[in-house]
Amino acid sequence: MTSALEQRCERLRLPVTELVAVSISATLRPQDLPELRAAIADVRAILSEDVSDIPPGAFLDWLPTALRNLQRMDEAVSGGDAAASYAILTDKADGFIRLTDGCAGFPGWSAT
Repeated sequence: MTSALEQRCERLRLPVTELVAVSISATLRPQDLPELRAAIADVRAILSEDVSDIPPGAFLDWLPTALRNLQRMDEAVSGGDAAASYAILTDKADGFIRLTDGCAGFPGWSAT
């Protein structure tokens, strides 16, 4: 039986991969901004789900930051600034790199 955290990480894997890909493309192609907003919303929806069955640890520690980052990314994209959104996503201290810590050890996730 898989843990609640493993299930959540599995459900995030493809939407986060899509978020990264469209974040890159939108910095070069402004016509991708609506797709980027949709990708942000998809990831936010999963991260906003009930976490009462997720154990304490790196995932929960980062979750409030993740939700703030997604809000900031959406605001940047709404203003037409895909580069600012990408900078938030890839921030070395608080960006989505921290999700690899929270999901480390599960298929498709690596902290290295």
